[in-house]
Amino acid sequence: MQLVPVFGFRVLMPAFGSRVPVPAFGSRVTTSNSDVGMRIALITLSCFAIATASAAETPHPPFPEFSLPLIDGSARPLQRSQLAGKVTYVDFWASWCVPCRASFPWLDGMYRKYQDRGFRVIAINKDQEPAEIERFLKRYPVSFALTTDPLDSLAKSLRVTVMPTAYLIDRQGMIRVVHRGFRSEDMAKLEHEILSLLEQP
Repeated sequence: MQLVPVFGFRVLMPAFGSRVPVPAFGSRVTTSNSDVGMRIALITLSCFAIATASAAETPHPPFPEFSLPLIDGSARPLQRSQLAGKVTYVDFWASWCVPCRASFPWLDGMYRKYQDRGFRVIAINKDQEPAEIERFLKRYPVSFALTTDPLDSLAKSLRVTVMPTAYLIDRQGMIRVVHRGFRSEDMAKLEHEILSLLEQP
């Protein structure tokens, strides 16, 4: 027998190359209480080790680097570094997205309500035709930042497949919430999540 490290623990196991007796087919195997206890202990230890290793992983991944042009072209491209110290709601949207017709007015309300506390909203458009964007914004005007991702690189890196898809990012630039789709019953929960992050340093 030898001690083998398993997820940071040392577990007693048969040495490599050693012969472990195997009972003959049909024979009765007797197991003592101490054997059963040892097996339960090893299973429990393994489960605990796996859980500990999972907990040690980064729970909140950083939002990817980006440099995105604003739709109106009025300023330099928006970059992730400009979000430092802010709680940011990054929203992927499109003019053909039906739920976006409800999310945009709500998002604009949240932005106006909490911008003085360090809250920002960035909406990244997925349309191919500028005319479609213009028609949508005439119907649903907003005051937060509107950008495009011409190569669709950011959406691909995040594997965005649903419109809208939103990422709530904390002041350290870490993704804290991912929300796909939008329904009126989501509003209270999303506002609570925004407030929770705004209250954190």
